[in-house]
Formats: sequence, C-alpha cells, structure tokens
Amino acid sequence: MSVPRVTVLTAVRNGAPYISETIASIQAQTFSDWEYIIVDDNSNDSTVSIVDVARHDDPRIRLLHRKNSGGPYVAANDGLRAARGKYIVRIDADDLCPPHRIEKQLEFMEDHREYRACVSYWQAFNGSGLIPGTVTSIPRNSRVFCWALLLRGPSIHSTACLERSAMEEIGGYRELPLSQDYRLWCDLTRRGWLGTIPEVLCYVRYHEKRLTVVNSKQQRDDGRDVLGDHLLALTGEVWSTEDLETLRSVGMSRALSVRIGLRMLDRWDRLWRSAPDLTDEDKEDLAHISSFRRWKHLRANARREPLHALLGLVKLAATDYRIVRGKADANGALRDSHLTPARIELP
Repeated sequence: MSVPRVTVLTAVRNGAPYISETIASIQAQTFSDWEYIIVDDNSNDSTVSIVDVARHDDPRIRLLHRKNSGGPYVAANDGLRAARGKYIVRIDADDLCPPHRIEKQLEFMEDHREYRACVSYWQAFNGSGLIPGTVTSIPRNSRVFCWALLLRGPSIHSTACLERSAMEEIGGYRELPLSQDYRLWCDLTRRGWLGTIPEVLCYVRYHEKRLTVVNSKQQRDDGRDVLGDHLLALTGEVWSTEDLETLRSVGMSRALSVRIGLRMLDRWDRLWRSAPDLTDEDKEDLAHISSFRRWKHLRANARREPLHALLGLVKLAATDYRIVRGKADANGALRDSHLTPARIELP
C-alpha cells in the first residue's frame, strides 16, 4: 500500500448528526492523495456505523475506536500515532471544507518553506447557511500572531495543516480537556512555524451542542492556563489569575470596566512594543489590533458606562480614524478588508 501524502484527522464523540457531511467534504477535495483517520472517542450514538458505511465504500477512510473516552486531544494523539502522511490536516466532525482546501494548503506549504504549519480564515454557518459578518481573519505571520494570542485565539482547529514531524517534535497535544488547540497556536507561533492563508478554507458549524459551548467554564479555565504559560514564555512574567482573567475579558470583549480594560490594553501594548524581533510592519499590524480591541471593548460596555465609553471613542478616533470608519477587521488586517468567503454548497 502506497503512503499517502496527507493524513486528514478527525477526533469525534457522538458526531452522528453531522459527520457524514464532514466526510463528504473531504471526499470532494480536488487533492486526492490522502488517508482519512477518524478516531471515535467511545461514542454512544451511531457515529461508528456511519463511518463504517463510508469506509466500506472508500478504503482511504480508517476508523480507530477507543474503548474509553479520553477527550478530543487524547483521541487526536491516537490518530497522530497512526498517521502516515507527511502533512496532517485537521477537521472537526461538524465542520466543512471547500473542495480546494487541501490543495491550497499544500501549495502554501511548498511555497513557504519557512513554515511548518498553516491556518486560514474561516466563516461560521448554521442550519440556515453562511452567517454574515463571521469571516474571521488571522494575523499574517507568527511574529504578530504570537502577541495577538495574548488577547484571544482567533484561529479554529479545523483550519490547520501541519507537518507530522512538527507535531512529533512538539510532543503532540497536551492531553487536557479543552483549549489545547489554543496551546498549539501559541507553541507554533513562538517557534515561528505558523503561517496564514488569507482565504476562507473552512466553514465552522455553530450549534448548541458544540463542546466549547456545553463546557464553556472548562474552556475558559483551560484557556486561562494556556494564556499564563504563553505569557511566561514570551515575557518571563507571571501574572495573577485576576490579571489573566482581565486580559482575556478585554480580548473577548466581555463586560468589564472601561477604565480597567483600557489600562490592560495599555499593558499589552507595552509588552509587544518591547519585543526586539518585530518589524515596523509587524508593529503597525499590532497597533491596528490594539485599536480594534479598544473599539470592541468600548462598544461592548457602552451601555454600562456611556460617558467613559464615549470619551474613549473620541480619543480612539483621534489616533486611528480607520477604526471609527469601520474598515478594520477583528485582527487589524486592513489590507485584507476586501476579502469575501469562497462559495460552498451547504447542506
């Protein structure tokens, strides 16, 4: 049996409602030299029988079955150990890809040998189709991305394409319940290994049973721990739990005192401005991210503190008029504001 160039990897538990659509989106890829490893994390629905039908018709699909549920990252590590491809392409069991996704990512990896992994923009969808205004962009290089990750993790696991050897060097996933894709982005960007394709190559399904929704507190706690580790690795600083929570809150535009949030963004600015490896263009990108997060913070808390929010917006308008005119995206990537999502046939 020939060794495939790509291993597509899905870890799934109780994915019966959507996994057949995810499998179909992989089978529709313009690039066909792949194996598809699906690791079932001891599902108690019809996931296994659905995958069995698919692999009966397509021998490129392989099913691994765990007798005990270990969580998505334990299951993913099982898949990594069984993978044979040079590249690992991740897709969650409820998400979809446009047909050219794998082809585009392999082209990018071949053209950008300085990277060992890449992610792309993504857009959300639900039962009614694509959700307007949800195209999510990603910082353009690892130097910018690693500092932006102190505020939020804009990337989605289902957009990832990684060298298998890079994952082996990292040691695979940390086997904790949630947020370990966030840890992966932090690790990859600190090593300078992660590049960004400025095109929508993944469609993320929004539904009430998403793991990050059902276990939102676990997601928040695990994410805070990753943030603390990333901050320590970047700066050597150890922050209190309260400060880490505040940093995440302003990055996620949660309810927060206007003054406290702006002071925290000032503190974040001082961190990245002292980084010795950033180019002038990198600093401009980060300044745009800072302006956009300020605007989001002020808007999110305008009803709670209208006067302070208004004063903040006036000050922001004086320093970055583009934010007020609405031409910055969620990562300050002004140069990509013209991008539109690729077409996809949604079920």
